[in-house]
Amino acid sequence: MESKRVIVTYSDENGNWANIADDLTARLPLRGLVWKPSNGRATRNIAMLDVELKRFSPESFKNLPPVTLLQNPYLNLYFVNCEDNESYKNTVRQQIREWINLVTSKKNQEWLIVHVSSQEGARNPAKFLRSSVLDRIKADFNTGKKDRVAQLRMADTDMSEMELWADFTAKMKDGIITSFDQNVMTFEEDIRRLDSQRQMPGWNYCTFFILKEGLTHAYEMMNLHEEALRQYDELEASFFQILRDNALTWYGKFGGMQEGDDDANLLDLNKKPYRDLIMQNTISVFDFRTYLFGRQCHLLFRLRRPVEICHRALIFIPAFARTVREHVLNLTENFLESWIYSACMCIVNECDETVPLANDDPHMMVLLDGAKAELLQLARQQLDKLGIQHGRIPKELPFTMSVGYDNAPQQENSEEVERKPMSKDLLEAVSTDEAFDTLYMNVSARAIKGYDGSGRHRSSLLLHGDVAALQYHRQKYAEAARILESISWRYGQNQWTVLENELVIKHAKCLRELGDTAKYAQACLTLLRNMEDLKEEDQVFYSNELFSTVTSKELKQELYHEFQPMFAVKVMSVVDILQDDDGSYVDIMIDNKLPKEIEFNKLSVRMVSGEVDELWFNIRHGVMKPGKNAYRVTCETSASGTYVLEKVHLKTGKLIFLYDFLHESKKRIFRVDSHPQALKATIQPPAEVTLGQASTFVVNVSSGRNRVDEASLTLLPASEGLSFLNVPTLSYTKTISNGNGETPTTGEISLENYEAIALPAFGPNETITITVPYETHVNVHEHLIKLVVQYLTPNTRRHTFTLTTGIDTLLPLQVSHSFVWRDECLSLKLNMTCTGYIPIRIFNVDLQHPAYVKNRKQPPFAGEMTLFPRQNASFVFKISRGQDAEEDAAPAQFIVHYQSLRDEVEKALTTIVEADLKKAQLNQHAPFVSSHLKSHLLRGVDYMAYGMSDELELPSLDVASCEAIFAYHDAKVRETLIDILKDLFSANKRLDYDQILALVDPNVPVQVSFPITLPTSQMLTTVEIVVDESQALTVGTPATFQLIIKHSSYWSPSKDHEKPCDFYYDILVDYENWLLCGHKKRLFTAKPGVSTTHAVSLVPLKTGPLHVPKISITSANSSVYSETSFVNEAEQVLIKPRTTTSTFFIDQHRGIHFANNMADR
Repeated sequence: MESKRVIVTYSDENGNWANIADDLTARLPLRGLVWKPSNGRATRNIAMLDVELKRFSPESFKNLPPVTLLQNPYLNLYFVNCEDNESYKNTVRQQIREWINLVTSKKNQEWLIVHVSSQEGARNPAKFLRSSVLDRIKADFNTGKKDRVAQLRMADTDMSEMELWADFTAKMKDGIITSFDQNVMTFEEDIRRLDSQRQMPGWNYCTFFILKEGLTHAYEMMNLHEEALRQYDELEASFFQILRDNALTWYGKFGGMQEGDDDANLLDLNKKPYRDLIMQNTISVFDFRTYLFGRQCHLLFRLRRPVEICHRALIFIPAFARTVREHVLNLTENFLESWIYSACMCIVNECDETVPLANDDPHMMVLLDGAKAELLQLARQQLDKLGIQHGRIPKELPFTMSVGYDNAPQQENSEEVERKPMSKDLLEAVSTDEAFDTLYMNVSARAIKGYDGSGRHRSSLLLHGDVAALQYHRQKYAEAARILESISWRYGQNQWTVLENELVIKHAKCLRELGDTAKYAQACLTLLRNMEDLKEEDQVFYSNELFSTVTSKELKQELYHEFQPMFAVKVMSVVDILQDDDGSYVDIMIDNKLPKEIEFNKLSVRMVSGEVDELWFNIRHGVMKPGKNAYRVTCETSASGTYVLEKVHLKTGKLIFLYDFLHESKKRIFRVDSHPQALKATIQPPAEVTLGQASTFVVNVSSGRNRVDEASLTLLPASEGLSFLNVPTLSYTKTISNGNGETPTTGEISLENYEAIALPAFGPNETITITVPYETHVNVHEHLIKLVVQYLTPNTRRHTFTLTTGIDTLLPLQVSHSFVWRDECLSLKLNMTCTGYIPIRIFNVDLQHPAYVKNRKQPPFAGEMTLFPRQNASFVFKISRGQDAEEDAAPAQFIVHYQSLRDEVEKALTTIVEADLKKAQLNQHAPFVSSHLKSHLLRGVDYMAYGMSDELELPSLDVASCEAIFAYHDAKVRETLIDILKDLFSANKRLDYDQILALVDPNVPVQVSFPITLPTSQMLTTVEIVVDESQALTVGTPATFQLIIKHSSYWSPSKDHEKPCDFYYDILVDYENWLLCGHKKRLFTAKPGVSTTHAVSLVPLKTGPLHVPKISITSANSSVYSETSFVNEAEQVLIKPRTTTSTFFIDQHRGIHFANNMADR
């Protein structure tokens, strides 16, 4: 191979080379060359150029053919060190001329004379008097416009190193470029000439190739690798044309039969003397194509384009393999597999070694990973072929599918297979299963890594499947199952069901061998999901396997799977009334698409609602035949509400099939109402409420038409801030709903927790009323409670009733009170306020305290009164003390009987609606209609106007709202219900209070008791200020007041009330109106029943009516507490101005004179 560096010769007659060699070599390689082709093509920039310096030798200048022009120098240098004109004239000039004559005798070579001057010569003053040697050289040898003389001032310290060498390096680069351009023009002219003779006899492609490759080497030597690659691509195109014309007469044979040809290292250009064989016209087609592709790859590596190398290899290797198969009749077996494998691996390995040179481009690395993976997969395919031929892997999918190996020879016994010519690695690999598996796994792993790195996950899946198939063939079931489990679902995700089934079948076989029943059942489910792509016998087999597995004792965990595509389900109807028992049922149709009759344990339908939790409709132990099957599933729970059809469960053994109706485009909504004579339970506020005691609510459980032999009640708070009190027992009352005056029975229920309250047995039409205490931690108007009753009817069927409802925890009334003390009575004033937004009707008020109150008097209560929001009503009671009063007596109870006007109206109208529904035999809808009548249709009632006039005016019926409320009822039922409401609102447009009262008869108002703690006192002090009527009260004149203080033990609960006590009186003077003369505060001793009198002197400061100062009485003993009663607390005294007489003397001439006593006026 020719040198890949530009040759530059130097001639040194004066021994200058030793002085400049190191400096010149340090400036190599040359940089920044620019080539402007003479043929008009685009300018090329050469970043760097290697130069080989050789001493000039006349013997080396021989006539060489064009193909070896690269061995000629591009530039010849002649170094001159002469400062004496005479020496130059006599000797040096002739030497230079002879050298130039020798150089110019060769084509396409440039020359340059370099004058090396010393510092002394540069500073010689004589040079200014006559021309220098440098000038003479330029005058003698420069012809035309080109300057072929350069100067090096080696000892000139006034210039920088760059300036010293700038002229020389510039002319050196120009000379190389000029010579190169001439060489290119020569090559191109010779190539055009030879190409034009293509059709003439004797034309030889090999000669044409060598000539054109000479141009390629010239480009490569100048580091113009892109141009060199283009030349090889043109040569390749010419070869394809020859191949199509079948004109391979220039090649001795096709080749490929020599030893080592199957071990193809396409990048080893020294494996054979390829250029010599081409020049001798003895190269084979096989070697020629190998050499040409290797040269292309070599240039691409220089260009750092490994991705393109891989892409070209992916085209070249399969295409040339087909060419070899077509042209070689006696092709050695396994030759192509070995050659393809070796070719792919050498490319990949070489790319791996050169990747760090270009790994700064992430995008390129992704492309490279994918291209290498394709080459590795191609190499792996050859292992599939070799493995089948040598009996290392079976002739079955996926090994045959991945390589298209449909006509593979019959598998031979691995011990009897003749060793065919192959590479060493492959011979070793096919010798044993272990060696084959090692190589197979290694190549597959590298390919998988490349596909994953390039994001080509589908291709990665295929290779994973091949690896799993090999592990399965080797009976390494655990490893095969692990791989298959990780990849099979991705095939299904990409809708590759055929490939998925093949993998899952192997996966299922592995799991069966491993005894993993749960995953084996899942694999069977996956296959049956894709049963359209399964054979009929496989469908039957895996159906039997699935249901035998899920019903076996080995399966410990439950499995879940969707209904589709094995089953299709449709709900036909929902019937909410069973004639013979409590509950409802649903008719459903299931289409079994499996080729097997299925025995199931349970079939369930679930409906959900926002009003209550859920309803489950069930049927146990049934058979489902292939095709359509109709079932009726029954719900034992009575819970009226609007339900959304949610899901269907089909359980067989440990396998549960699920279908979610919520995923459908339209929700299925049904209205379910319990039977009017079925067991019902309600939660109501108590009829009597006592403030200060634990809050309670009442649970009413009515048996309905059936006898209840066993029942359990569950109460759960359904909102935050509500809790039930832990008590040992709950009291209950049992009554007969349609009895004939039987006495209710009472009892107690033992309570352990509120989740399981055992109720006593009760007969038909009986009601148990249970009082439950509770407390609240959040002050809201309503709290929710969930109620569940589980009961057993005489037919031994268990039923459930559920209800979630709210209770009002805030009273619409607020009561405040105040006291006024007197000697023998106590006045209690009660202020009652309506705190709600709806008026309330007060039926009666009363004050009860039998243990404390001897006698009480109150103004008569005139029947009923209506209390409007934020309105007050006052009640005053006069209370006397009883003889047997005790200090710790219970408080008095202020009892109010009331009813909200809303409750009054709603009870009346729901009574009418329930009667009309009963006539229409639709009384099962009464709770639903009554509930929405209260919450929606009666919103427009003006209760304020009704409270003032006692006449109710119903608003117009909102028919659209009615249709929305009954939207999920049967069409005929919906029409009837709307007609009933229309009649209600039209026939009862106006109702007066008497009509409403008749409808709600018997009217039981709510009774609420407000506790009032009546005060006690050891001493009651009566204070009275008496004014002496004989004295005139004038402003500024002191007045005497008598302070009469009387003590009484009437209100003292203690028996010892005759003992005297010490007290203080304190006069609370308003100093803007009065001045006090004397003691403001004074200690005195008082005895019950005895009055004391104290004189107080006060000076009024203002005229007019003034309030008498207040007096504060306090006990001097902290153990004695007292109350004070002011007799004349609100009295006023009239203060008059002080009057005097004055005498005036009038003198008409002197004016007016005042007497001395006017000073007091």
